[in-house]
Amino acid sequence: MLNIYGQNMRPHKALDAIINATSAYEVKTLKKWQKISTKECEYIHIILEGNVEFRRESDELCVFSLRGHCIFGIASIYHKATHMYGLVRDKTVVRSIRKEEFLELITQQHLWPELSEVMAWYICLMSKRDDLLVARSAYSVVREFLLEINELIVNQQRDINVYDYIQEYTNLARSTIIKILSDLKKGRYIVVEKGRLLNITTLPERY
Repeated sequence: MLNIYGQNMRPHKALDAIINATSAYEVKTLKKWQKISTKECEYIHIILEGNVEFRRESDELCVFSLRGHCIFGIASIYHKATHMYGLVRDKTVVRSIRKEEFLELITQQHLWPELSEVMAWYICLMSKRDDLLVARSAYSVVREFLLEINELIVNQQRDINVYDYIQEYTNLARSTIIKILSDLKKGRYIVVEKGRLLNITTLPERY
């Protein structure tokens, strides 16, 4: 339930304060599939609207995705953090600011408490991800993602291929995902047609 967890935990007031303080900087619109890179570690990227997936450079694994306000590149303020990039999934508006200017602005505007709240939000997201994925059975992972997919379909009218979605966020082999979903279909716990989740009942805790 990582994406929904991230949306629910979002520190709106802190993000709004930082966004308002950076309003003098120009914005640019990115199209679907464009990348937001951290390779040069020179910029902080403030996402004003849109949907961005945050992926590992090493294997393209999607760590989490966020829709709406967020800040990308905070780690590069103090470290050369180049292991992640953002992948735009629909039209996205972003404001990119040199990190030295961003730091100066945060200090002048006394926004360190707000920035700390945003950083704490990311720590919570990564801790939740570990809770969902680390030392868990393949079935437990698939179960969590099925529940998230269902909630995204119901609440955000998302069009999601369950096989692709689960594989993008985990290191599970596609054959493992197919086997688990096939068994759940046989048990009439889910209805999946052409990769789309059409119905879900109470999923068993154990496989």
